[in-house]
Amino acid sequence: MLKYAMEILLSESSVITTYYFSWSTSSVAIFLACLGLTVLPINIVVGNYICNMFEDRQILLASEIVVCIGILLSFHVFIPYSVPQYVISGLIMFVSAEVLEGVNLSLLSRVMSSRLSRGTYNGGLLSTEAGTIARVVADSTITLAGYLGDSKLLNVTLLPSLIICISSIIATLCTYNSLY
Repeated sequence: MLKYAMEILLSESSVITTYYFSWSTSSVAIFLACLGLTVLPINIVVGNYICNMFEDRQILLASEIVVCIGILLSFHVFIPYSVPQYVISGLIMFVSAEVLEGVNLSLLSRVMSSRLSRGTYNGGLLSTEAGTIARVVADSTITLAGYLGDSKLLNVTLLPSLIICISSIIATLCTYNSLY
C-alpha cells in the first residue's frame, strides 16, 4: 500500500503540477527534493522518540490512517485545486508512508521465519520485490488513467490508493491483537 501510494504521488507529480499549477520542471524538482529531505529527520524522530512511547502496532495503525487522510485531501472535488492543498496532502502522505515503511519492516523482522533471514531469497529481497511490484502496478495505473486525459488523472489514480489504504486499515484492525 505504501509503495503504491508513494509511487502515485511521485510519478504523476510532474503531470499533475503542470496541468493544475503550470509548474516548471525545476519547480517539481524542488518540491520532490523537499519531500526527500523529510526522510532522515522523520526517521530520527520516529526511531528515537515515538517508537519508545508507543507500540509498533499503534504506530502502524496511526500512520495508515494518516496516509488515508493524505489521500483524501489530495482529491480534486468541488473547490478549485490549489497549491497548498497539493503540497500539504503530498507532504502528509509522503511522511506518513515513510513512518509506515519503518514500522512495517520492524514488525516484519519480528515475525519473519529464520529461514527467510539468510541466503539469497531472504525477507529483505522479498520486501524489495513486493515494493517493486507495487510500483509497477502504480505506474500501470497512471498510464491507463492517462488515456482518460489530464483532467481525470488525479482522481482516477487516487481512487485505487484510497481503496487499498482502507483495506490495509481494515486488515490491521482485524489482526491488531496479533501484532507485537
